[in-house]
Amino acid sequence: MMNFDEEFDRRHTNTWKWDGEGEGCQYPMGTADMDFRMPGVIYDAIIQKVNQGILSYAADKTYFGKAFAGYQKRRNNLDIQPKWVIPGTALMAVYKVILDAFTSPGDGVIVQTPVFGPLYSVVKNNGRIVYDNALIYDREQGTWSINFEQLTTMCADPRVRMLVVCNPGNPTTKAFSKEEMQKMYDIAHKHNIVLVSDEIHSDIYYDGRKHCSALNVMNAQGENVVVLTSSGKVFGIPGLKVAATVIPNDQLRARFTIANTNAKMDVIDLGLTACKAGYEGADAYIDELNIYLQRNKDYIVDWFQNNDIQVRLTKPEASYLFWLDFCDWGLSCEELEVLLKKYGIVFSSGIEFGGTHNEGFMRMNIATRYANVQGALTALKQCWKENIKK
Repeated sequence: MMNFDEEFDRRHTNTWKWDGEGEGCQYPMGTADMDFRMPGVIYDAIIQKVNQGILSYAADKTYFGKAFAGYQKRRNNLDIQPKWVIPGTALMAVYKVILDAFTSPGDGVIVQTPVFGPLYSVVKNNGRIVYDNALIYDREQGTWSINFEQLTTMCADPRVRMLVVCNPGNPTTKAFSKEEMQKMYDIAHKHNIVLVSDEIHSDIYYDGRKHCSALNVMNAQGENVVVLTSSGKVFGIPGLKVAATVIPNDQLRARFTIANTNAKMDVIDLGLTACKAGYEGADAYIDELNIYLQRNKDYIVDWFQNNDIQVRLTKPEASYLFWLDFCDWGLSCEELEVLLKKYGIVFSSGIEFGGTHNEGFMRMNIATRYANVQGALTALKQCWKENIKK
């Protein structure tokens, strides 16, 4: 059994979360990096690989797809053929390859903000036109929903070639229902638009919710669907930079393969070995992690209900990245960052998440010890008392 309450000092390990943005802070809770040790089966697999003495080029990588497919069958009841799975490095590097494979400069790409920043900026910085199908915020309920009317109009625009969905939502924690995923797929398919679903946070769901992949709603030919994911974060090995692209349709996969070859996209065998070990032997770890994060989540929800510090918490449905609305404090994200750091707190700035409507929002990473969560919220309340409360 994993001890997620272990006091695991990550300072002075050249870790961005603690030695970069969080340097000198007691509660660095910005970067999407867990403060828990990797599963033992992964640690052992890495050591065994390193003990070979040479980290060389891989002769065979098909074992990765087989392990990934088995994991997805057990965890999400998805029937994935290993040949659909293409390993690659660094999720956003692969995202750029996907962009090159299925769009051209001047094409339109629909992105639903607020969203993980590079999903927005990589489109914008590579000569594509961003169509912002901004999610609708219900401030009283603390929820986000899809603007289907606008999405339908955007998909009918002949310039649009791709729809990007962050599933589940980062930073909104939104758990897309099967009905929502089906409707998005149907709209995209009608207009021959590729639906790209970033499912990197699909291992963590709360209150009995289950992940609905884009693969759950595609047609029999798997047309118009690309899933981009990685278990690096949930396995505690994001530094190994391993991503998986799942493309069921032969024609789409062939197009991606050409772009992938042109980009010389590859991944080290050490990373594939580590992920294979996790996919085949870390189910118990993931189950225990979900239980622990559910505890953190329940505490946080209860805390905000009982401590009126003029901060609204988006209803957490999935992932370990929570979205906080500080708008009633009347401060910009830059001002919030400076103020919170005085109290040892680091959250991710809302302006990093695309669009024009995230000023005053911050993202909080709860994948840390329960004691850290308690301490951070206590410090946050003290900050409010001494600077905001009237």
